[in-house]
Amino acid sequence: MPRNRIVRYPAHIVSSIGIPRTKSLGRAVDLLRAVAHEPACSASDLARRTGLPRSTAARTLRTLADAGLVEEGPGGGWVLGYELVRLARAADPHHRLVRAAEPLLARLRDVTGESALLAVPRGHPGMEILLQVDPERHVGVANWVGSDVPLHASSAGKLVLAELDDDDLDAWLRASPPERFTAATITSPQRLRAELERARRLGWAALEDELEDGLASLSVAVRAEDGRLAGMLGVSGPTFRLGTARRSRLLADVRAAGAQLERSLG
Repeated sequence: MPRNRIVRYPAHIVSSIGIPRTKSLGRAVDLLRAVAHEPACSASDLARRTGLPRSTAARTLRTLADAGLVEEGPGGGWVLGYELVRLARAADPHHRLVRAAEPLLARLRDVTGESALLAVPRGHPGMEILLQVDPERHVGVANWVGSDVPLHASSAGKLVLAELDDDDLDAWLRASPPERFTAATITSPQRLRAELERARRLGWAALEDELEDGLASLSVAVRAEDGRLAGMLGVSGPTFRLGTARRSRLLADVRAAGAQLERSLG
């Protein structure tokens, strides 16, 4: 065999060859899985769950924490760290979108003084919030990344619903009648259709007190070269700061960020 040739064996052949494994790495993986399965467990509980000595589990957790893979909560329990999210994005179909959006969201946050968010369509219909950057304010919004947000009570969700044709929207309304969260929530199919038609025509949607009293947001559609909806970019904040007049003033900034993200994708 030529000396410079690299041979990659299938996993089952590698196992049969008996290449030695790194036991400490295996223990770390076991602990990560245990933390994911039962968040906020103490090191002692995790040691019992994995069959590791308490001292070994504690040392391994500290090493994982140094790398940002786990974090110790205020009560001493362990949870998964944000570095795992960053690593997972490398295998995520939206990693290019997220990478291009990060500086744009940071700039939008600084310009508007509000939380800037990126969401993507997922499911039919559905969406997932992938990224949120927050300003340094005492009064702001919760972190929505990974949260299950009702489409009809979300500015980004309205843009997702606006992509449906009449038959698909009828089917969605039958399967998921809009739930009322506040007095301002749009639950009437007729009103919702009008709202979605407006969002479809303008390329943006707004929210004011429809999911929670005091919560407002503004989102624009981000489209791929083929015209499909690739994402939704916007800002969110308390209604007393992000009312109708201020949303109108900020619309140009949000649309400019969305247009720049489209150019990055192109």
